[in-house]
Amino acid sequence: MAAFSLVEIWRTRPEWHDLTRAEKEEFHVKAQAVIQTALAKGAKLLGIHRCRALSEGGWDVFAYWEMPHVDLIVELAERLDQMGWNRYFEQVNYVGKTITAEEYFEGLLGGKGSM
Repeated sequence: MAAFSLVEIWRTRPEWHDLTRAEKEEFHVKAQAVIQTALAKGAKLLGIHRCRALSEGGWDVFAYWEMPHVDLIVELAERLDQMGWNRYFEQVNYVGKTITAEEYFEGLLGGKGSM
């Protein structure tokens, strides 16, 4: 089981639509390099999902990752920011330590590692 999970939710900003096709392709190459680096360090991208038209908040896409440690989540966010991701995409991230259902319910009952 992964140590941490990351859910990224994003939508394009108007600046994305101002780019030429060539600029978008160049951006894509950079984004793929960032993703490949994370994968090489043990991250698992479990899926990228297109949100339904009626999603709350108008979000376009979400991705679900398993990460071996929180430092890799920070590194991924920093590398995406450095390549300009946040200029073209509005994003919200949810990060959590991966636990079993048993651990969750144990915490609800006030046992070991209670919430």
